[in-house]
Amino acid sequence: MMRFIVLVHRWVGIILCLFFAAWFLSGAILIYHPFPSLSQDERITHSTNVDYSKISVSPSEAISAAGVAAPDRLRLIDYEGRPIYVLHFFKNTIVTIGGDDGKKLSPTTNAAAGRIAERFLNKPVDRVDGPIDYDQWIVHQRFDAYRPFYRVHFKDADKTVLYVTKRTGEVLQKTLRSERTWNYFGAVAHWIYPTVLRKTWVLWDQAVWWLSLLGVVTTAAGLWLGVSRLRVLKQTDRFIISSPFSGWLWGHHILGLFIGVFVLTWIFSGWLSMDHGRIFSQPNPQPKQVRDFRGISITQATESVSIDAFKVIKDFSEVEIIAIDGKTFVLNKTKNGPRLYEPSSNQSLSPAQLTTTQIIKAIEHAWSEAHVISAQKPQNNDIYGKLRSGSLPDSALRVILNDPAQTWIHIDMENGEILSVMDRSRRVYRWLFNGLHSLDLPGLTNHRPLWDIIILTLLTLGFVFSVIGVVMGWRRVFN
Repeated sequence: MMRFIVLVHRWVGIILCLFFAAWFLSGAILIYHPFPSLSQDERITHSTNVDYSKISVSPSEAISAAGVAAPDRLRLIDYEGRPIYVLHFFKNTIVTIGGDDGKKLSPTTNAAAGRIAERFLNKPVDRVDGPIDYDQWIVHQRFDAYRPFYRVHFKDADKTVLYVTKRTGEVLQKTLRSERTWNYFGAVAHWIYPTVLRKTWVLWDQAVWWLSLLGVVTTAAGLWLGVSRLRVLKQTDRFIISSPFSGWLWGHHILGLFIGVFVLTWIFSGWLSMDHGRIFSQPNPQPKQVRDFRGISITQATESVSIDAFKVIKDFSEVEIIAIDGKTFVLNKTKNGPRLYEPSSNQSLSPAQLTTTQIIKAIEHAWSEAHVISAQKPQNNDIYGKLRSGSLPDSALRVILNDPAQTWIHIDMENGEILSVMDRSRRVYRWLFNGLHSLDLPGLTNHRPLWDIIILTLLTLGFVFSVIGVVMGWRRVFN
């Protein structure tokens, strides 16, 4: 058994140390250069306002014109001076209906994509590529419903690239040259994110999960071997612990005893980032829970929103019809945050604000097997809501249930969105992933640059340790 463990650690470690070195180096880069994204605020700010005077088709008429089953979402946006309804259905299906003529919208052309992008940034376009289904910066599955995209290049100093979806004509991604450069060495290397692998989610998920698990096993075996190979020597009145190795192997042994625990916890927590429901619960509500939370379908919700109702909002670039606890709301997304309205008796809209009572009733309907114990706003120092990544917004409400899983449900009180479902399993996951992987620990996370110094020191030691392993492996193979 000892010989088998040594062989596994040695030969598998030769390959894995290359990955470890890349993970430690790219992890340091990723801290300061996150993956490119177009924020909701920036997208809304630069989008063209809808000309509500051209709306002649009601939301319910748009659903009928789509000729598809009940939508999961309905939005109203501008498309080159025309109001259009964007209907989202399950299984990544999108249908666009003209708000002026009730007809299905033709796919966005190359020329139209260039004009849309030029208005978005108010800069001259260099060229338009595509349409393309995938590239490195739109490989995530959240873009699946909108594929294919046009890739629009600009002549500015930042070498900006915008991605315009062919389905709705919306700008959904933005990258700068510096972001692209850093992220090839950061996120792409760290997440093993090359387009050819990542575009097939199941393949990428399985590949990274098994590779990370192999890294956990190999590192644990190395730690066990490191401790078992220590020698205890007696000298007169004391004992001395020493390594029987010399040279690079001595450095690998000694450094491994100190940094090996961090390497193991980091690889282990990185493996958990790929859990996706295998061991721990998922943070997303089930489709049935979403429907029960709404109380009525989106189709039913649109019946109380007339064409004239949009005139109350006037200047808007995007509105969405939503439902909570059987009531219809119109959500106006603005650069200053969302604003809620509700239909009134005269087919107009009145400003609205969600109440805790409404949310509790909706949750008790969706989670009918449980009762609400309490509802409160998470504090700024909340260890489960204020994280380095994935923090809850200030508008979040936490509703605590008395079910066996001790579930917490987080709701955004500005727009009624179910932000997360956090049961006991998910709270354990918070410590094993966020806590171990990014040192998201109370008293440390918000104390910078102390946090930076500690994590960069550990990442550097891990990188050095991995490079030593690569050198040792190289010599073993070629000497």
